[in-house]
Amino acid sequence: MRDRIVQSASVPVVKDLVLVGGGHSHVAVLRNFGMRPMPGVRLTLVTRDVRTPYSGMLPGFVAGHYSYDACHIDLVPLAAFAGARVYHAEAVGIDLGAKRLLCADRPPVPYDVLSLDIGSRPKQADVAGSTEHAIPVKPIDRFAARWKVLVSRVATESRSLRIGVIGGGAAGVELTLAMQHRLRQLSIEKGYDPARVHFVLVTAEGLLPNHAPAVGRIFERVLRERAVELHLNSEVVAVEVGRVHCTS
Repeated sequence: MRDRIVQSASVPVVKDLVLVGGGHSHVAVLRNFGMRPMPGVRLTLVTRDVRTPYSGMLPGFVAGHYSYDACHIDLVPLAAFAGARVYHAEAVGIDLGAKRLLCADRPPVPYDVLSLDIGSRPKQADVAGSTEHAIPVKPIDRFAARWKVLVSRVATESRSLRIGVIGGGAAGVELTLAMQHRLRQLSIEKGYDPARVHFVLVTAEGLLPNHAPAVGRIFERVLRERAVELHLNSEVVAVEVGRVHCTS
């Protein structure tokens, strides 16, 4: 996609506000600028991806309730609504002295105010082998691509499959249940035994440690009822092909 530039020439530019990344916060900024423009402020969005996923809908997408398009926001028309320039590029550094954003495949972008909203990623460096042998949930676009491959594999192969999930927080629990729902339904549709897809959840603490204890107990019961193999209080320290190693 080429850069998109939408800017009125009738108002002089006083300040350059540059947004890096199309995360939820910058979606709100673009929307607010469209509703309440600030004369003299030139708004620029620099983003690696022009379609940003809404992470709250990811489990529903995985479960098959939402399409890929339904849970993504197209940043190009939103930026046009805000009167913002769009540079489809990956930011790679910041020149603080010269106040310039450095990009991989385009000239630097000058700024007066710079805002970063590039999202979070799992800290894989602490777990040996996880970069090579595990699939991080974020960036979501890469996870979605790998998920599509796995769904296709389950739809075309009848053999058994064990899927491990590391992390027993809200995201880990919800994604485990969503994946199980989708793959079991798919197996039934294809005439395969739904029990052939077995889930294992490994977590360093109990389930949902940031919620009330009763919530964790309820979901432990739900997961066990759905035949999810649980390994609680088991911190993962390494990942190999087909297995994880825990401190316990």
